[in-house]
Amino acid sequence: MKQVVVITGASSGIGLASAKLFLEKGWTVYGIARKKFNGDFECFQADVNNHQKIKEILDSIVQKEEKIDAFVNNAGFGIGGELLDSDIQAVKQLFSTDLTSYATNLTIAGNIMKKQGSGKIINVCSLSALFPLPYQSCYSAAKAGIDVLTRTARTEFKPYKIFVSEVLPGDVKTGFTDARIKNKSASNKVNQSVEKMESYERNGMSANVVAKKIVKLASSKRPRARVCVGALKLLVPFQKILPTRFLDWLIAKIYC
Repeated sequence: MKQVVVITGASSGIGLASAKLFLEKGWTVYGIARKKFNGDFECFQADVNNHQKIKEILDSIVQKEEKIDAFVNNAGFGIGGELLDSDIQAVKQLFSTDLTSYATNLTIAGNIMKKQGSGKIINVCSLSALFPLPYQSCYSAAKAGIDVLTRTARTEFKPYKIFVSEVLPGDVKTGFTDARIKNKSASNKVNQSVEKMESYERNGMSANVVAKKIVKLASSKRPRARVCVGALKLLVPFQKILPTRFLDWLIAKIYC
């Protein structure tokens, strides 16, 4: 039987690159996207914040395929600029989409996999979870939450033979950059910093690089807990050694 994977945020960026690679590897692919998408795989139109709709979609896939082998939590968006200039509703929406939906999807997909006695869940996190980025504070905080969710869920789900892993990319060249909500600021320094970050992203790695890591985790018999991707991963071993003050200074030098 073909392996079955479900990917959120499957219409663009890392989600779409992953879907295409899974197809190349012979998987049956289902996507979930906020906007209508027509591609080489079946993609359901749904907002990941509509948890009942997500459950209905996953139940319908199980009814058809009799299983879900892998679930990729990928949907999300960003906010750039000073936290002081943030729109409160946008902040609430970011945490709902970038963190709460990950937790609810873990619950929904996890219970399906618990019944079938196996499964892989891959959360698309970010290196900003480990190295918080100034002027992307809410995004970094949401990703830090995903890191904690992944680690705790991995322990909780292990007795049911469900592996929970995360991929932490650095700067990736996708449409995520142009979709970011930007807080208007009177400070040239803030605006220049956001522009610098976006320049790094536009010149960043291909989404295919991250997709390869996701497919490898889903295909592994015993997938790793965490996979870091990008130049910033070189700092990961020093995260618990170097003083936080120094790391914050270094990140500010790179991105501000």
